[in-house]
Amino acid sequence: MWGKKIVFLIFLFLLLGEMMVRFDEQFKLLESTQVVKISTDLAITPEFTLLKKTAINLTGNNLRVMVLGDSFIHGGGIEFKDNFSQQLKKLLLQSNRHYDDIYVLDLSKASANNFDNNQIYFEFIDKFKPDIVILGYSYSASRGDLYKHNSIVGMDSFVNINYSLVKKQSVPQKIYSVIYHSSVLHYILYNFHNYLKSYGIVFPNSEFNLILNDYTENKENWKRSKYLLSQINNDVIKRNIQLIVLKFPEMNLIGYPKLFIGADNVIKTFYGQSPAVTYINSVDFFNSESSKDYILSKYDGHPNERAHKKIAQQIFNIIKRTPTIHF
Repeated sequence: MWGKKIVFLIFLFLLLGEMMVRFDEQFKLLESTQVVKISTDLAITPEFTLLKKTAINLTGNNLRVMVLGDSFIHGGGIEFKDNFSQQLKKLLLQSNRHYDDIYVLDLSKASANNFDNNQIYFEFIDKFKPDIVILGYSYSASRGDLYKHNSIVGMDSFVNINYSLVKKQSVPQKIYSVIYHSSVLHYILYNFHNYLKSYGIVFPNSEFNLILNDYTENKENWKRSKYLLSQINNDVIKRNIQLIVLKFPEMNLIGYPKLFIGADNVIKTFYGQSPAVTYINSVDFFNSESSKDYILSKYDGHPNERAHKKIAQQIFNIIKRTPTIHF
């Protein structure tokens, strides 16, 4: 008797939870408790508008900086005006005594992986002819589809085109698919994983664990990533461009460096083989500091405005010391 009631209550909980989560996904009723995601539309970037109008003199006395990467460098959760590229641009303009103009073209976008950054780099390198390229690198850059067909057809359309195949499913597969894609179960597990992760506990085979495990020499994602990244490394050498690779930390986990030793060593070793690359692990900017001053929330690894400002200041100091740059 009680067994049936318990089963019924569990079923009712999952059913109501599923309805609530899906309803919230549609109408965002609970979004005030979540990190606000900012649009990554290039139309908000003045340099992009100028580039479309061919209004940037590519041979004139100006400094041109191209920024690539995903939501970590673009500023997921903060206003675009407060992100890394805009903070850096402000510092460059304030210190400028040499250039007629300074342009910082922010081509970063949410969820960009190593394929996307490679694709965007080669699409815009001749259009913008940067003096400096800054690649914001996060651990998840090795995830996703790294073998996509070239989807860029011009400056207005460097948007990922996702292809999917529809396959027939058996009844057990359909049942499993419903459970696997359950919004309420995903919500519970996602938040439970984030809670544990905030204390430095990472589940084996969780998404975060899989991301870190990509950084092993024999893993296909990392081998493909090295190929894509090496194309950029080799191209900047030919063009005499300064490439700064800015490795972003999981800001809410800077107090647990042991989680990242393996991945950090692999990425650092790869970039250490290219003398033309300046590799910066920005976690070093926050040594002996508490993450609470630089995070959006204890469950989100994206840096807040204060962290973006601090990172921009450090990169500005590096740019000032570059022999070919004049201030």
